[in-house]
Amino acid sequence: MAVKDKSLFALSWPLIVTFGIGMSLPMLDSWFLSRRSVEAAAGVGALLPVIGTLFMAIHAFSQAGASIASQFLGGNRPRHAQVTQTLVIAGSAIIGFAMGAMLWFTAPLIVSLMGLTGEPADAASKFLHTIAPAIVFRSLQGTLTSLIATHGRTIWNLFSNIVMLLVNVVLNFIFLEGYFGVPEFMQGVYGVAIATNLSWIVAAIMLWIVLIYSLEHKAKIKDVKKGYYVLLPEWLRIGVPAAIEPVSFQLFQVFVIALFVRLGDVEIASRVFAGAFAMCAVVLSVGLGSGSQILVAHLVGNKEFDKADKRMHQSLVWSSSSAFVVAITVAISGQYLLRFYTDDPNILLLGGMLLWCDVVLQPFKASNIVITNALRASGDSAFPAVYGTISMWTLGLGTTLFLCFGLELGAVGLWLGMASDEFYRSIVNYIRWRRGKWKSKGVIR
Repeated sequence: MAVKDKSLFALSWPLIVTFGIGMSLPMLDSWFLSRRSVEAAAGVGALLPVIGTLFMAIHAFSQAGASIASQFLGGNRPRHAQVTQTLVIAGSAIIGFAMGAMLWFTAPLIVSLMGLTGEPADAASKFLHTIAPAIVFRSLQGTLTSLIATHGRTIWNLFSNIVMLLVNVVLNFIFLEGYFGVPEFMQGVYGVAIATNLSWIVAAIMLWIVLIYSLEHKAKIKDVKKGYYVLLPEWLRIGVPAAIEPVSFQLFQVFVIALFVRLGDVEIASRVFAGAFAMCAVVLSVGLGSGSQILVAHLVGNKEFDKADKRMHQSLVWSSSSAFVVAITVAISGQYLLRFYTDDPNILLLGGMLLWCDVVLQPFKASNIVITNALRASGDSAFPAVYGTISMWTLGLGTTLFLCFGLELGAVGLWLGMASDEFYRSIVNYIRWRRGKWKSKGVIR
C-alpha cells in the first residue's frame, strides 16, 4: 500500500510511542539524579529548553528534507528521493558537529545566563560538557528517524527507541549504583550524561542499518554533489524558515525558565517536575502531527490537495481532543505523579497548580503542532516561521509578563502566558491554511 493511502492511525501510533519514549528519557534522567540530589536534578532539568533548542533546529532541517523526499515519493520520483536522503544525512552530520562544538564552548555562558548557581549550576555545566561530543549522533538519529518515517516504516523507529530506552535505563543503574567497579566520579551527573550519550549512539547505528538494508538506501558521494546544486536550494527554502520558528519557541522557553529561576527554588523545581509530566499531553500531538505531515507531503507531491486538507483536519481534531483529555488526566493525578520526584509540600502544591494551567495550554499547542507541520510538509514554511517569531516575542511575551508581574500571578502567570502564545499562533496559522496558499509551495511544480 502506498504511504499516502495509509490511515493516520497506522502511521502515527508507532510515532506516538516513539516520541513518548524519547520524551521520557529527560524525565528518567531527572529521576535518577533526584535520587542523589533534587538540586542537581533541577539544574539539569532547567537546561532542557536549551538542549531542546538545538534538537529542534536539527529536527526542523531533517523534517524539511524528509518532506521533500516525501513529495518526490508521492510524485513517483524515487531517484530524487534517494538523492535528497543522502544530502540530508550529510547535512545533519555537519550540523550535529557544529552544534556539539558550540555547546561545549558556550556551556559556562549558558549556565550563567540561566541564572543557575551552586549545585544546580555545577550539575548543569557537567551535563552539557559531557553530552556535547555525542550531539552528532543525536542529530543523525533524528534525521534517520524522519527519513524512515517518510517511507511509512515507523515501526522501525519504535524498535530503535525501545532499545535506546533500555540502554539508558540499564546504564543509569550501573553507573549510579557503582556496579562492576564503576569509578565514583561516574556515580552522578557524569554517569547519567554518559548513559544518554551511549543510548543515542546505539539508536543511530540501528536506524542506519534499517535505512541501508531494509529501505535499500544507496549513499553515494556524487549524490551530495548533485543534491548540492539541484536540491539544496529547495531544502534551504523550506528548512531555514522551518528551523526559525521552533528555535525561537525554544529560546522563548529558555527565557521563561530564566523567569522561573528568578522567582525562586520552589518555582524552578515545580516548573521542571510539572513540565516533565506535562509532556505526556504533547506526545499524542507530536505523533499525530508527524503522521499527518508525512501524509500531507505525499499527497501534495501527487497534487491531491483536497485529500491533504482532509488529512490535516482529521489530525487536528484527534490531536487537540486527545491532548485535552491527557492534560486533564495528568492534572487530576498531579499530586501523586509529582511525588515521583519529591515530597516537598510547596513543590507539590505549586506543581499541581501548574498542571491544571497546562489543561488550558495543551489543546492550542496540539493545534499549532499539527497545522505548522502541515504547512511545512507542503513547502509553506516561511509563514509560520515569520508570524510565529513575531507573535511569540510581542503578544506572547507581553501577555506572559503582564500575567506574571502585572497581575502578580507568579509561576501560574508564566504558564498561562505560554498558553496565550500557543493560542495566538494556532489561530493565525489555521487562517493561513484555510486560504490555500500552501497548494503552490511544493517542490514538484
